[in-house]
Amino acid sequence: MSIPSKHRPRTKPAEERREDLMNAAEILFLDKGIAPTTVEQITAGADVAKGTFYLHFSSKEDVHAALGQRFVRMFVADLEKALARASDAGWNDRLAVWVKTAASGFLNKGPLVDMLFHAHPRPPEGEANPITDHLRALLEAGQHAGAWSLDDPQFTAVFLFGGLHGAVDDVLLGRKRVGLARMILRLQRHFSRGVGLPEA
Repeated sequence: MSIPSKHRPRTKPAEERREDLMNAAEILFLDKGIAPTTVEQITAGADVAKGTFYLHFSSKEDVHAALGQRFVRMFVADLEKALARASDAGWNDRLAVWVKTAASGFLNKGPLVDMLFHAHPRPPEGEANPITDHLRALLEAGQHAGAWSLDDPQFTAVFLFGGLHGAVDDVLLGRKRVGLARMILRLQRHFSRGVGLPEA
C-alpha cells in the first residue's frame, strides 16, 4: 500500500496553484482575520513555497481582492442559472427569482461576505459592479419586452441593488433580525414596486 506524498505535485498547472493559494487564504482569513494572517500561513495551507505566492499575488490584500472578484463571478453565474431555470416565467416572476437568488446568496454566505466586502466595502473607483450590471440587463430585457417602462434602467438597477445590499447588511451586521423568507418577500415587493409592477 503506497503512502500519499505529503507535497502536491510540482507539475500542477499555475491556475490550480493560484486557486490553492486563494482557497487557503479564504480559510485563514475567515478563521483568523486578514491582518493576523501571514503569507507564510497561506503558503503552508496551500502546500507551496513562499516564492510561488509572489508569482501570483503581490500581497495579502491582492489575494483578498481576488477572492472578492471570484465571489462576484460565482454569484453572477448563480443568478444566470436561476434566471435560465425561470426563462418561461413572467417578468415579475423572473424579477422575484433574481431577488431571491441574490438575497439568499448573500445571507447564506454571511461570514464570507462580511470578510470579503465589509473590510473593503467599495470597489476601486471606476470599476463596474457585475451584479448591478446583471440586474440592469434583466431590467433592460423586461423593458424591451414591454413588461415595464423605466426612464433609466441603470439608475433603477443601482437603486434597487443598493436597497437589497443595505437590507442584507443590516442582517449580516446584526443590526436587524429577520427570517430569510420574510426578508426575500419584502425585497421582492420593493423590487416590483420599483419597476411599476404588482407585488410578486
